[in-house]
Amino acid sequence: MRHWQTNLYRPALVAAAALMLVSGARADKVRTASGIGYAGRIVGVTAKGLEVRVGGAKRVVPFKNIRSVSADDYPKLEQAEELFFKGSKGDAQAMQKAADLYDDLLTSRAPDWLRSIVQWRMYGVYARSGEVQKALDAYLEIAEQSPGLVAGFELPQPREGEHQANKAMLGRVDKALRKAPSAPYADTLKEFRVSLLLLEGDPKEILGSGALEKLLESDDAKVRTNAMLRKLELLLAVNQPQAAVDWLAKVKASDAEIFPAEMTYWEGRVFQTQGKHIEAALAYMRLPILHAAKDRNRAAEALWRTGKALEAAEAPAAEVKVVYQEAIEDYPGTTGAQRAKRELIRLGAK
Repeated sequence: MRHWQTNLYRPALVAAAALMLVSGARADKVRTASGIGYAGRIVGVTAKGLEVRVGGAKRVVPFKNIRSVSADDYPKLEQAEELFFKGSKGDAQAMQKAADLYDDLLTSRAPDWLRSIVQWRMYGVYARSGEVQKALDAYLEIAEQSPGLVAGFELPQPREGEHQANKAMLGRVDKALRKAPSAPYADTLKEFRVSLLLLEGDPKEILGSGALEKLLESDDAKVRTNAMLRKLELLLAVNQPQAAVDWLAKVKASDAEIFPAEMTYWEGRVFQTQGKHIEAALAYMRLPILHAAKDRNRAAEALWRTGKALEAAEAPAAEVKVVYQEAIEDYPGTTGAQRAKRELIRLGAK
């Protein structure tokens, strides 16, 4: 009798064990940057991160700690994550393939947690590649689903001359601020709004509107710092050199944490407004020489501005052309490179 029961139960036990192995092999997996892996079932997303059920317990993995994610029902996710990791190391082709796969995952049937992961990844792709409108779309979708996830995100600067896109983004930002005026990400959107207005509005009206005043009093140190730089940009735009000099001194004396490359850029802008063209050129050149890896777009713009400053200082045309050519060759696809190309054509370069 006992032998009969053993023989009867053995196939069931083997089948159960096999099922457990298969289930284990098909478990969703979240791996952290430190190498810790969680295998289970992804069940949602919270303000603190991705929620994973491991056994009978729930784990929340902060997004900033995630290195890769894979899920049973979405095999393209694992492929996209592998390509994204390669792309983050400098493989542009891999990053583009990752973007295509992520885009395929954004269907109407995708659960919220998957949309959050994809938009979070895509935000990084768009921000790096300068696709500002797509970066804003991803940012707003993440913010609406889980406001805490966008904490620390910096929206890329809008592009000069893209009036239709900038006006469309201004409309989206205004709508988002009307819907959630007190959201934790509201100051970031207000700051981005000012950047759009700088391109599409009247600087004098912006200064007089008080749009920057609340940002200058923000509890977020990063928002305050960026607002200080936006005010400096407005003062330069309305051609108030002395006010710009005085404000730059306040910025330097404040507790604002400004990356040295950014500070030297603004020093160059103030020098240029004062007519100190050689000093401006020297300040701008520090960016591509010392800080190119920090911000390609800013480095390219600095080279373009270096060329303009050298022209104003009546430097030899050959030297000016070398600077413009460097912007084009070293930073293709940036606004600074496009501007430099126009200057070369104006100077008669082939």
